[in-house]
Amino acid sequence: MIVTMKPRPSLARDERGIALIEFAFVLPFLVLLFIGGFQLMDGISAYRKVGSTVRALADLTTQNTTINPGQADEILAAAQQIMVPYSPAAAVLRISQIQVDGTGKATVTWSRASNGLKLATGSNIVIPETLKQPNRYYVFSEIIYTYTPRIASGMIGRIPFSQTIYMSPRNSEFIVCDTCT
Repeated sequence: MIVTMKPRPSLARDERGIALIEFAFVLPFLVLLFIGGFQLMDGISAYRKVGSTVRALADLTTQNTTINPGQADEILAAAQQIMVPYSPAAAVLRISQIQVDGTGKATVTWSRASNGLKLATGSNIVIPETLKQPNRYYVFSEIIYTYTPRIASGMIGRIPFSQTIYMSPRNSEFIVCDTCT
């Protein structure tokens, strides 16, 4: 029996392993695309939670005719739970009642906050022109949330999200909170 050997192709024409080399070139791009897509969707989800939280905070507050500091703090704590799975400790929540006088000047009548400072009673506040209707009251709800990306936070850094909303009290002209000052 005679064994013949096939001539080996030259290295320039050898096609074995080309798929592995192509995959090695494409893999970093695919990993970046996956991580970037995940991070983008997580950021969008956090921003949607911020919007839901600020609306719930205003909605729960405007259902009352009178409120005390304990009830206001319970509303703030309940609104914080909407932020889960994102850290509620990274969210500054504030509810305030704004009074617009006969001249269109807006001032704070009471305010409560969680993880931050409340607005000073009697302080002036800038509101949209469309809300400057004489002798009206509004509940002003706001949130400032510092989003920290889960992956590559060192490269992207923290991103602040904030939203505000104004709502009229539902069951009365204004919400009484004598001890909220």
